[in-house]
Amino acid sequence: MNGRQRKVAALAVLGLTWAGLLAWQFLTWEEPIRVPLTNVSGPKAGALQTRGASGTLHVQLELLAAARSQREMVFATPRNIFALPVVAGTGEGGPAELSDLALRQQAAAAELAQFHYLGFVRMGEPWQKKQDLAVLTKNDDLHLVKKGETVENHVLVKAITQEAVTLQDRDSRVEYTVMLSEEPVTQ
Repeated sequence: MNGRQRKVAALAVLGLTWAGLLAWQFLTWEEPIRVPLTNVSGPKAGALQTRGASGTLHVQLELLAAARSQREMVFATPRNIFALPVVAGTGEGGPAELSDLALRQQAAAAELAQFHYLGFVRMGEPWQKKQDLAVLTKNDDLHLVKKGETVENHVLVKAITQEAVTLQDRDSRVEYTVMLSEEPVTQ
């Protein structure tokens, strides 16, 4: 026998083997046994007693009392995680002093929100982060700033990235992140 005849013989033996296995599976196959479902774990359905001795329904008063006490519980007011952080003073400041601090922080944040981030300029080597410049506008003023510079005598440029600039008001220590503006600033 040459190589081609051996291949054909091997293929015929494999084919006959598969055909025999398929015929054996087909001839010995039986319909699966159908059995109704039963509860094999947990309490039996009839074991739960909801009726009293007289055959009437039984009210579980202790469950009703527990539910009533849960409904009457007083929960703490949720904290507003989006509010500006309030820095507590070291002195004996009352509510008037705290509200004054909160008002100053809100005013500083509103002033920082007037800045628009127009663009990012990379100067020098990539590892020199101090050379990155940001183009900011506020009203009609155009500012070209670096990290660490002060704008308008009280706004410190904390960080510059390609997506955002972080500004900090020196007086109130409020930080504000100005995202890159995609819409043109109207003049």
